[in-house]
Amino acid sequence: MLNSFYSKLLFIYISITIVSITAISGTISHSMKQKTYDRSEKLLLEKVAQVEELTKDLFDNAMLPRDFRKQISSIEKTSNVRISVIRSPKLNSDKFTSVGEAPARKEWVDKLLSGEPVTVRSSFAQNSNVKMLIVGRPVTLDNRVVGGIFLYTPIVNIQSTINGINRAIFVSALLVSLLAITVLYFVSRHFVKPIHSMSRRAEALAMGDFSGRVEVRGKDEIASLAGSLNRMAGKLEKVEEGRKRFLSEISHELRTPLTTIRASLQGIVDGVVEPKDAQDFIQVSLGETIRLSNMVDDLLQLSSFEEKRVKLELERVDVTELMALVVTQLKMKAKAKHIELSTEEGKPFVIHADVDRLRQVLINLLDNAINHIPEGSSAGIRVKSVKKESWIEVWDNGPGISPDKLPRLFDRFYKADESRNRSGAGLGLTICKHIVEAHGGTIRVHSQAGQGTVFAIFLPASPMTNL
Repeated sequence: MLNSFYSKLLFIYISITIVSITAISGTISHSMKQKTYDRSEKLLLEKVAQVEELTKDLFDNAMLPRDFRKQISSIEKTSNVRISVIRSPKLNSDKFTSVGEAPARKEWVDKLLSGEPVTVRSSFAQNSNVKMLIVGRPVTLDNRVVGGIFLYTPIVNIQSTINGINRAIFVSALLVSLLAITVLYFVSRHFVKPIHSMSRRAEALAMGDFSGRVEVRGKDEIASLAGSLNRMAGKLEKVEEGRKRFLSEISHELRTPLTTIRASLQGIVDGVVEPKDAQDFIQVSLGETIRLSNMVDDLLQLSSFEEKRVKLELERVDVTELMALVVTQLKMKAKAKHIELSTEEGKPFVIHADVDRLRQVLINLLDNAINHIPEGSSAGIRVKSVKKESWIEVWDNGPGISPDKLPRLFDRFYKADESRNRSGAGLGLTICKHIVEAHGGTIRVHSQAGQGTVFAIFLPASPMTNL
C-alpha cells in the first residue's frame, strides 16, 4: 500500500495532521472541561457567600431559625445545589443549628472547623454513590470558627455541559481534518517531482558520480534540501579528490625512502658495493627506515585524532613554565645554527590541558622555526593578550611564508619549503592543528615576507575537549 514515495509522504502528512488536530482538540477539551469546573466552583462559592450572610443575620437576630431554613431551601431549589450547614461542637448558642445532610467524611468537617477551605469531587452523603462537586468554607464570627458550609452539586450536570462542548470540538476537528487532508493531497503531489529528481541524484552519488547537481527552484524547504544535496555532492567530490591526493602524496612520500633502501640493499646483495662502503649504505637504509617509522607513527596519530579516538589527560598546566621547558629543550639545536631563542617570564598562566600533547605542539612549531629561518635569526614563545583572551604565540623573525602557501599550511604532506624540509613528511602542522582543536582551541598563522612568522594558539582555561 505504501510502496511509492508519494503515498508514504501523503501518509506521513495525514498522520501528522490527524495527530496534531487530535492533540489540539484534546488540549482544548481538557481546558474547557477545567474551565467548566472552575466556573461551577465559582458559582458554588458565590452561593456559599450568600449562605454565610444568612448565617450572620441569624446570629445578629435579624432572622429567625425558621426563616433561615426557608432561605436555604429556596437557594437549593433555584440553584440546583444542595446545602449542608454544620455547627461547631464548641458553640454554646442555640441560634445556629445544623442544616442538611452530614458529610460522608469526618476529615472534611475537621478541616472546615480548623478554618481551612475544602474543594473535592466525591460522593457527599454516607449512603450515596452520586459523585458531587463539593465546596466547603468555614463560618467565622468574631475571629472564631462557629461552623461550616458545604455546597455540592452533581457532577453529571456539569458533565452534560462538557459533553456538549466536546461534541462541538469533535465536529470542528473532523471538518478541519477533511479540509487539511484534501489540501495535503494536492500539495504533496507538487512535492514529488523535485524529490524524484533528488532521489536519482542520490543514487548517482551512491554509484560514485559526484559531478551532477540538482536544479534548485524557489526558496522553500524543497529548494533548501536540493541545495543541501548539491553541497553534499560538492563535499563528497572534494573528499574523493582528497582521497586520491592522499594516496598520491603518501605514494610519493614512500617512494623515495623505499627506493633508497632497496637500492642500498640490492647493491650490497649483488656485491656492487665495496665492503668498505657497505656500512655507509646500511646507515643510509637505517636512516630511511627510521624516517618511514616516524611517518607511520604520525599517520597513526593523525588517524586517531580524525576518528576522535584520542583520550586527553587533562590537568592544570602552567603555560609559562612549559614554554621555558620547551625553549630549554631546543636551545642546543638553535645554538648550533646561531639562532637565539627566548621566552617571556611573566605571571603564571594556568589552563587545563594535556601537558604532553601541548608540549608536542610547542616543540613542533619552534623546531619548524629553527629549521626554516637563517643563521643569526631569533625565535621564541610568548603569551599575548587579545581582547581579554590569552594566546600562546610561537614566533620568528625569519623570511616569512609566501601568502599563497598560507591557506594550505595545515594540510597533510604539505611542505612550504621542500628544499629545506626533506626529512619530515609534512604532517607536523596537521597534527598540531588536531591537538589544539581537540582541546577546544584554535590555531592561526600570520606571516609577512621579510618580517617573520607567528603561530598563535588559543586554548580555553577550562576543559572543553572536542573528542
